[in-house]
Amino acid sequence: MSNWKVIREAMSFNPDIVGISLHATAGYKNAVAIAKGIKGQDRGVTIIAGGHHATFVPYQLLREGFDIVVRGEADETIMEISERLEKRESLRDVRGIVYKEREGEVFEGAPRPLIQDLDKLPMPAFHLIDKRKSRIKVIDENGYLAAMETARGCPYSCDFCSVTPTWGHKWRNKSNRRILKELEAIKGLGYDWVFFVDDIFIVWPNIRQRMNLFNQMLERELKVNFLAQIGRPKNFLRNPLITFPIDVDFRSTEMRVDVTAMNPEVIKMSSEAGLRVAFLGVESGSERVIKEMHKGIRSDQAFRAVKVLNDNGVIVFLGMILGAPYENLHDLISTISYSYKLSDVGADGVQFSIYTPLPGTRVFHNAISKGELFTLYWEYYDLLRPVMRTKVNPILIQLLAVLGNHTFYLRKYLKGKLLALIGKKVRIDPRKEFYLRNAERYFLKNLYKYIFRTLKLPI
Repeated sequence: MSNWKVIREAMSFNPDIVGISLHATAGYKNAVAIAKGIKGQDRGVTIIAGGHHATFVPYQLLREGFDIVVRGEADETIMEISERLEKRESLRDVRGIVYKEREGEVFEGAPRPLIQDLDKLPMPAFHLIDKRKSRIKVIDENGYLAAMETARGCPYSCDFCSVTPTWGHKWRNKSNRRILKELEAIKGLGYDWVFFVDDIFIVWPNIRQRMNLFNQMLERELKVNFLAQIGRPKNFLRNPLITFPIDVDFRSTEMRVDVTAMNPEVIKMSSEAGLRVAFLGVESGSERVIKEMHKGIRSDQAFRAVKVLNDNGVIVFLGMILGAPYENLHDLISTISYSYKLSDVGADGVQFSIYTPLPGTRVFHNAISKGELFTLYWEYYDLLRPVMRTKVNPILIQLLAVLGNHTFYLRKYLKGKLLALIGKKVRIDPRKEFYLRNAERYFLKNLYKYIFRTLKLPI
C-alpha cells in the first residue's frame, strides 16, 4: 500500500490519535512521510511513534513531526496517553514516553516497568483482521495465516540484535492456558496457519512448557500448521533477493540452533503439533565470527539442527549474515560454502543478509564511537546494503550476498535434477514435499520479478 493510501485510510476514521510502528529501521522514511501527510491534512491529530527503532531515536522523530514517542513496551502506555489526551491532562508524569508540547518544549518520562504477567493483557482482536489479506500463497495457495504472540524478549545477547535492549534485557512468556485460548480463537475464525511472532520461541527455560503445549494442542485437536524462526535479528525484513518468499514480514520468532540440535524430542513433538517451516539463524560458517557475534553456539550444532528438522518433515530456511566488521574474505566465502553443506543435509532455503548496525545494538554504539558508519540515512538500513566500514570492500560483500542467495538455489535445483537423471532421486519427506513443490511453482511463476529486483540492486 502506498503512503498516500495509508494516509487516506487513516483520515477516513477522522482520528484524534494515529499511532505508527517503526519496528523496521528501514521503514523510517515511509513512517515520517505518513506522519507529515496526516499532519498536513489535520494539524490537530496527535501522531505517536512506537516500536524498536522509535525506542532508540525518539528525539529525531520528534524533530520530524511526531508529537509523542513511546519507548519499549507500549500496551499500558498507549492507554494512559489516550486517557490523558481525552481529559486534556498533562503527559509530564507518563512513563515510557518522550513528547513535545505545543510550545515545542521536549519532555522525557521515566522508563515504564515491563508487564510481568502477559496473561493479563486483553485477548487480541483477531476478528478485526481481514483474513483475505493474510494469505500464505507461496507454500499453500488456499491457506490463511494468523500472527500470534506467546512471549516477549530474549535472554541472549547477540551483538547485532536490537531485541534484548528493546525489551529491557528480560524474557517473559504467556501461560499455556492463555496460548491455547488464543489458538482456539484463531482456529474458530478459519485460519489454518499460525506465525508465532515471539522474539524467541523455544529457549532452555521453557522447553518443558513447550512440550506440554504441543501435547495439549494434540489432545485438544488444536493442531495447526505453524511457522517459527530459529534465531534471527529483530529487523529481519523480507529480502527482495530471496527466492523463497512468503507474504509475511518475518522479523522475530526464534528457537535456538543449540536448543534444536540438543533436544530432538522437542522438534519431533512440535512437528506432530504442526511445525511446518523453521527459520534457522546460522549466521556464519566461521567459528571465530560466531564467537565475535556472541551467538553462544557452534557451527556443528547447525548441522544437527538442520538434520533434526529435516528428519521431522520441517522445511528449513537458513539465515546467514555477511559483512561483520571483524570478518575477512575467507570468512565470507566459508559462510557461503557452509550454506551449501547445510543444503546437503536438508536445508531448503536461505537468505544472506548484510550485517547491519541497528540502533540500540552494541555494534551500533561501537560504530558511532569509532566513526565507522557511512550514513545515518535509515532507509539504507534494510539488511541489503552495507552501511559501515568493514575489512572487505562493501561492494564485494553485497555482490557475495547476491551470489550466495542465487547459487544456493541453483545448486540445489541442478543437483536434484542431476541425481534424478542417474536414478538417484533425492527423497523428500512427504510432510514437506507438497509445500516445497508449491514454492517451486510460485518461484518459477515469479522468476522475472526476482531477476528485475536483482538488476535494480542499489550498489
